[in-house]
Amino acid sequence: MSRINRTKINVQKKGFEFTPFRPTAEHELPLAQAGLKPEIELITFERNGERRALIATEMHYHHVCQGELAGEPYLVTF
Repeated sequence: MSRINRTKINVQKKGFEFTPFRPTAEHELPLAQAGLKPEIELITFERNGERRALIATEMHYHHVCQGELAGEPYLVTF
């Protein structure tokens, strides 16, 4: 009996089902100016005093967000 998970092999050949979100400068906006309703759920993270927030419903679609924060790369999965 083989212990190789062939479903993972097929996924790796096929690539991402959803496009990872890669924020640009146009996506960066102070929360006070974003006009979000209080019930909007956010995923927040911080590095060396710099903070980012992602809208949870957007992450439901993309599943992966990658960019740079405080001069270092980051990867958020959901």
